[in-house]
Amino acid sequence: MSRTSLRWGILSTGNIAGQFATDLKHSLHGVLQGVASRDPQAATSFCEQHGGTPSETYLALLQRDDIDAVYIATPHDSHAHWSHLALANSKAVLCEKPLGINQGQTLSLYGAAEENNVLLVEALMYLMHPRMHKARALIETGAIGNVTGFSSSFGFAFPFTPDHRLYNRDLAGGAILDIGIYPLTAARYLLGEPKSLAGEARLADTLVDAEAKAQLDYGDFTAYLHCSIDTDLAWVIQVKGTTGTLTIDQPWHPGPSNGDIVITNTQTEDIAVHSVTETRPLYAVEADHIAELIHAGNTASDLVTPAFSINTSYWLDRWRNEAGVTYDADKLSATGFRGQSVSVKSSSTIPAQKIGGLSKAVSKLALGTDNQIDAPTMAAMADIFVEQGGNCFDTAFIYSGGISETLLGHWITARNIRDQVIISGKGAHTPECNPAAMTAQLATSLERLQTEYLDIYCLHRDNPAVPVSEWIDALNAEVSAGRIRIFGGSNWSPSRIDEANKYATENGLQGFSLVSNNFSLARMESPVWDGCIASSTPEYFSWHSQNNFPVMAWSSQARGFFLDWEASELAAGRHGADPTMHELQRVWGSPENMERRRRANQLADKYGLSAIQIALTYVIRQSFPAFAVIGPRTPGQLLESVQACKLELSDAELAWLDLRDDVDRASRDG
Repeated sequence: MSRTSLRWGILSTGNIAGQFATDLKHSLHGVLQGVASRDPQAATSFCEQHGGTPSETYLALLQRDDIDAVYIATPHDSHAHWSHLALANSKAVLCEKPLGINQGQTLSLYGAAEENNVLLVEALMYLMHPRMHKARALIETGAIGNVTGFSSSFGFAFPFTPDHRLYNRDLAGGAILDIGIYPLTAARYLLGEPKSLAGEARLADTLVDAEAKAQLDYGDFTAYLHCSIDTDLAWVIQVKGTTGTLTIDQPWHPGPSNGDIVITNTQTEDIAVHSVTETRPLYAVEADHIAELIHAGNTASDLVTPAFSINTSYWLDRWRNEAGVTYDADKLSATGFRGQSVSVKSSSTIPAQKIGGLSKAVSKLALGTDNQIDAPTMAAMADIFVEQGGNCFDTAFIYSGGISETLLGHWITARNIRDQVIISGKGAHTPECNPAAMTAQLATSLERLQTEYLDIYCLHRDNPAVPVSEWIDALNAEVSAGRIRIFGGSNWSPSRIDEANKYATENGLQGFSLVSNNFSLARMESPVWDGCIASSTPEYFSWHSQNNFPVMAWSSQARGFFLDWEASELAAGRHGADPTMHELQRVWGSPENMERRRRANQLADKYGLSAIQIALTYVIRQSFPAFAVIGPRTPGQLLESVQACKLELSDAELAWLDLRDDVDRASRDG
C-alpha cells in the first residue's frame, strides 16, 4: 500500500454500503478495490456503479491480496462473525455500528485485533467529523458554563415489516442498537461516562424495541435519550449549561452544507454560530481517518477508541436489559465467538507448574472472575484466556453475590470444558468463618458452578477461635466425599498452616497444599481489606522459600500501583478526592514501594515492557511455586499479562527489584 492510497473492500451492497462507496470517491486516500454480497449479481452491479471488482463470496473478498481494509456493512447479527474473519486474514476493519451485539462480542473482537496486530474501528462516522470535536472543545472550555442537562433523539417512521432488518429479532433489529447508539455515544463523547443508566422500551410484535428511552445519571444532572424506528423524532443534540445552550441539528449526518453548532446565551438570548470547514462528505472523512491511522502504523483509533466501543457495548447491554430486549447472541453455546470450539491450547507462553494432589499442571496465571457482569462478557475473557494456554480460574462464594461463580459455571458448561480447566474456589469468609458455614457454602458453590468438585478450595479467612483440627477434619471430609481435590487457606498465617499440617500428618490426613495470600512486588503496608495477609514480608517470604510452599497470589500487580500515573502525586499524598489514588497511597504508597516502582520502570525500559508487566513477572518467577491471580477488564489487559510471561528474570534482578540487594534494607524494614 502506498502512502497516499488505501485499497478498500466492502462487504454487503445495501444502502449504507452504497453511501460509503459514493463518498469514498471524494476521499483523499481511499480506492474501492472489491465488493462482495450474498448475491454475486448484486456485487457485480454494485461494482459497475461504484468501481472495483466483485468477489463471489465474503470470504473470497477477505482473502484477496489486493485489499488493505474492509468496510463491513452487513446486518447487525453478522458483524462479529465477519470482523473476526477479516482480522484473521490481516485486513484492517471498519465495521458498522454496533460493533458487537453485546459486550462479549466486542471484547472478543478487540482481543482478536490485538492478537493479530490489526486495526479495528467501530464505524461511528459522525464522531470522526470535526463538528463533534468542535462541540466537545466548546463544552470543555466553558462556552455554556457548567453542564446542567443533556437531551438527544433520533427517530424515523419505518412501516412495521417483520422480515426487515429493523424489526427482525434474528438480525438483532430494534431501535436501541440501530439508532439509540447515536444519542448514547453523543452523550458519552461530549460529557464522559455516566454513573448509571435507567431505560424503558415499547416492543414491536417481533419482540424488538420499536421505541426506547434512557436516562443517564451524571450526578449533578441527567442526560435524556430517545430513539424510535416507527415514529418520527427530532434529530438533535442539545446540551444545557449555566450560561447557555449548545444545539446541533441533524447531528448524525454532518456534511459540507450541514456543519453549524449554535450556542444560545441563557441571559441575553444572543446566538453564536460556530462552523467547521470540511468539504469532504461524511463517509470520506471516516475512510480517510482509517487511512491515516494505517499510514501512521496505529492499530486503534484515537476518536473511537477500543475502550469507548467496549463501554458503548456495556451501556447498550444495560439499556436492552432495562427494555427487556434479548437476542440469541446473548446465550452461550459450545462454540466460541470465532465460530469454533474452545479448548485450552498448549502454550509455551503461559508457564504451568504442578501442585501436589492435582493431576493437571496449573497455569501460572489464574483468571479472576469477579470483574465479569454477564455471560457473554465472562465468555469473551475466558475464551481468550484458554486460547492463550491458561487453565486456572479463581472465584469465591461471596464474589458479586454469587454472580461470579454462576457465570463461570455457565461458561464451563456451555463450552464443555470442565475436564480441561482448574477451578480455584473460596468460602467461609468472615463473619461466617467456621466449618459448618464452609460445608454449606461449598454445596452452594458447586451448584452455581455446575460441577461435582473443585480442584482447589481455600478458606477465605482464618478464624483463630476455631482449632486447626476442626478445619482439617471438615476439609478432609469434603476430600473424601469427592467435592474438593486439594485445599488451602486465603489470608492464613504460616504458623497456623504449620500447626494445621502438623495435625494432618500426625493423624494421617491431607493437609494444606497452598496459601492464597497477597503476594506482589509492592508490599501491602496496610491491609486492602480487614483480615488480609500478605506473603511478601521477609518472614513470610522466607517461609515460602524454605518450605517450597505454593502461593496463589491475589492483587499480584498491587491493584494498579505499577500503572502509569505521576509518582510524585502519590508520594506527596496529593490524591485529593480520587478514591483510587487514596487507596494506592494507603496500601502501597511507602517510600520503599515507590523505589520498587521506580526500579520496575527501569527494568521495563530495558526489556520493552511496562512496569506492571515486570511486577507480574516478578511474582511468577519466584523460586517457590507462585501463581498470579489477574483481573483484566479487557482483552488488551489480559494479553499484556500473557506477554509478561515470556520474560525470565534472573535471581539478581528479582532481588534488585525487591530491594534485597540494598544494605540499608534492614533499616528501612524497621
